Amino acid sequence: MSHTTIMHVYPGEKVEYGEELENSWGSAPYVWDFMGNKYVANFSMFRGESMNNLWQLWKKKVIPLHHRAVLFMTFDRVYVSKADYARAAKDIRLFLQDYNDTSVVNHWHHIAEIFESNPDVPAIGFYMTSVSDNPFFGGWDEEKEDYLPPNWEDCHDVYSQLDGLGI
Repeated sequence: MSHTTIMHVYPGEKVEYGEELENSWGSAPYVWDFMGNKYVANFSMFRGESMNNLWQLWKKKVIPLHHRAVLFMTFDRVYVSKADYARAAKDIRLFLQDYNDTSVVNHWHHIAEIFESNPDVPAIGFYMTSVSDNPFFGGWDEEKEDYLPPNWEDCHDVYSQLDGLGI
């Protein structure tokens, strides 16, 4: 079964594996289902056009900030800096007040608890599903037989990006 991995991010330096959460449907798809059905006409996670429309929602200021923040946390190569752990936990808790489907797997309560515990790492990101390559890894180095570090220019701080929109 697929899993989501909490990544310990040291921006500009490295990433390390943290905790694994079984069944990745409880992470990104949980958020995508709610956001898509609420904000995208004729939404389907299995249609590229629907997903492209979904990806743009994080920028739309008419959508509540806590919805946009949690959506943005599901993107590849994004992370929440330690200074924003409490803010992330609060946004996740607000999101869960709006959408808390108990009939499906949902990791977001636990993810909020992780942020609330204020772990001693500079940032937290997510490898949302083990059925694809870890987005925090760079290309494969044949000589070292290991992954290269990520291109840090492609990695983004969730709240720096949101705040940069002039919220």
